[in-house]
Amino acid sequence: MDNAYQWVPFYEALADKLLAYNDKRDDLHALIKNLAAEQPLMKYLHFEREDWWGPRHHRIDPFSVMGVINRRTTDANRILLAKEFTHAFDIQMPVPTQFAGIPVLNNMNSFFNGTNEIWELFVQAMKAAGTGNFTDEFKAAFEKAIAVNGNGLTYITMGLYWIKPNTFMPLDGNSRAYISVKYGITTPSGNCTGNEYVTFLDELKVKIGEQSPDLTLPEISYTAWTQKDSKAPAETNATLAVEEQKQRAAFKQWYVNNGGSSSSANTISSAIGKTKLKNGRAVFAVAVYDELDAVIKNGGLDGYFQVSGGDYAKMDAVFDIAASVQRDDLKSGIKHYLSFLQSEGSAVVSDRGAHPNNTAVGQSSSYRMAKNLILYGTPGTGKTYSSMQYAVAIIEP
Repeated sequence: MDNAYQWVPFYEALADKLLAYNDKRDDLHALIKNLAAEQPLMKYLHFEREDWWGPRHHRIDPFSVMGVINRRTTDANRILLAKEFTHAFDIQMPVPTQFAGIPVLNNMNSFFNGTNEIWELFVQAMKAAGTGNFTDEFKAAFEKAIAVNGNGLTYITMGLYWIKPNTFMPLDGNSRAYISVKYGITTPSGNCTGNEYVTFLDELKVKIGEQSPDLTLPEISYTAWTQKDSKAPAETNATLAVEEQKQRAAFKQWYVNNGGSSSSANTISSAIGKTKLKNGRAVFAVAVYDELDAVIKNGGLDGYFQVSGGDYAKMDAVFDIAASVQRDDLKSGIKHYLSFLQSEGSAVVSDRGAHPNNTAVGQSSSYRMAKNLILYGTPGTGKTYSSMQYAVAIIEP
C-alpha cells in the first residue's frame, strides 16, 4: 500500500475498536483519561476539569477520541499518539507514518459536542459503511449531530471520514472546491440534511465511476489537499461562490443568535455587502474561512481584526470599500464574519495532512494563533471558558 494511504486501515481498525465501547462508554472515558494522565500531548483534554466533563456525564465520544491523533501538531507527535492507541486498543495494523490529506481539528476546538448524538451517528455510520445502505436512522443521526452547537457540517463529515474513509467524503473547503471543479457537483454547505449528504455521496461515486473507476475517496481528499494552492482564481471563485444574499441572511441570523442585536446585524452586514476583495469578489461570496483568512494575512493584516480600533486605512490593502461605508462598522463586521465562517466549520478544519496539525488548509506548520484576543458578550456566554481554551491552544505545540 502506498505510504500516503497507510493511515486508512489503521483508522478503520481504531474505529472498529471504538465501536466495541458503545455499551461500555464509561470504560472508554476511563481508558482515555488514564492515557492522558501519562501522555503530555493529551493534556488538552483536561480530565481534571469537572466543569468540562460533568456536563458530558464523564463520557467521551468516538470522534473526539479519533481527534486525538488529528490535531494541529507535527507528524512525529501524531505517530507517537497513534502508537499509544495501538497499545491501548490492541490494534494490529501498522502505525501510519504519513498523514497528508487528512482534515484535522483546530487546537482551539478539539472536541465534538453532544456525546450521545455523536455516538448514535458513529454507530449508524459504521452500519451504513458495512451494508452500503444509508438508512433513515443514519440520516436522522447525521442531522442531529450537525445541529449540536459547535459541530457543523465540516466537523461532522470530517469525523465520518476518519472512521470510514472509503465511504464518507469530508466537506472541508479544499474538498468542496476540488470536487466542484473536477466533477461538476454542487457540494452541500451550511445546514445540510442527511438526505442531501447521502445524495451528494451517490452523485460523487457516479462521477468517479464515469471518469476514474479505481479512484478512492482518500485519493480525492489527498489530491484536493495537494492542489489547494494551484487552483486558478476563476475556478476558485466559481466553485466557492454562494448566493450572496443567502450568505448574508445566514450571517445576520447567526449574529443575532449569538447575542447581537438586529440593528447591529443590519449595520455590519451592510458594510460587508458594500465591500469587495481586490480581485472584485464580494466578501459575502466567500464561504470558506481559510480563503478569507489567507487574503487578510497576505494583505499584512494578520491579527488586525482581533483587536478593536487601529488604523482603518490598512483595510484598503485587502478590500475595495465603498465611500459610504463606516470603517469601524466594516472592521467589526469582518471580525464577526470570520467567526461565522469558523463556527460553520468551513475551513478551520479543512486543513489537511500537516494543517494546524500538520499544515492546515492553506496554513503551514508555522501557523501561529494571534495572542491578542478580545472576548466579549453578555454574562454566561462562555467568555471565561473560552479564554482558558485559547490560552491552552496558544501554548500547545
